[in-house]
Amino acid sequence: MHDDVARFDARASAWDASPHRRKLARDIAAAMEAAGLFRQPVASALDFGCGTGLLTLELAERCQSVTGLDTSPGMLAELSAKIERAGLPNVGVLEADLGAGAPVPGGYDLVASAMALHHIPDPAPALKRLLAAAAPGARFALADLDAEDGSFHDDPAGVHHNGFDRIDLADMLAGLGYTDINAADAATIVKPTKCCGDRPFGVFLMTARKP
Repeated sequence: MHDDVARFDARASAWDASPHRRKLARDIAAAMEAAGLFRQPVASALDFGCGTGLLTLELAERCQSVTGLDTSPGMLAELSAKIERAGLPNVGVLEADLGAGAPVPGGYDLVASAMALHHIPDPAPALKRLLAAAAPGARFALADLDAEDGSFHDDPAGVHHNGFDRIDLADMLAGLGYTDINAADAATIVKPTKCCGDRPFGVFLMTARKP
């Protein structure tokens, strides 16, 4: 994972320059609202693989507190700068590698993730630790690419999955102990590809619950 972290550190300062990333965060937050995840007050949320905090800051508007978790110090530095500039007392950051077994404080009422799972070689251990970090009855909102042919990323370094089949991911979650699993369309990203010009790529939101 060290090379992957270094790649994200190098990209951190320019990460938010991509308009599709900014729009995607808004679309995912809207899909979470449509799924009813904010109908009840959310005391504490965790944004797993938060990067520069595009989704984290959307959650900060809807939750009493939110923690952005990432493996990249560079990405977290960008988020920390945003927090300081905006004076957001309800947002914190946490550097940890769940895939490598790093412990995470528990008790979160909502665990979200946007486009992080496809960067993890084996998502199952990280998903198991996220389940352990959630409070009983907590909700989950995992957004990622639908299975594609590898055209989405211009640079495949650090990309360990070309999206996910929704049924396969739901089966993985069920096997780990997640319940009430559902998937819905969250967004469509239209971007230029090396092979085929502009192409649409689907992003799903998979929701679940901890018993």
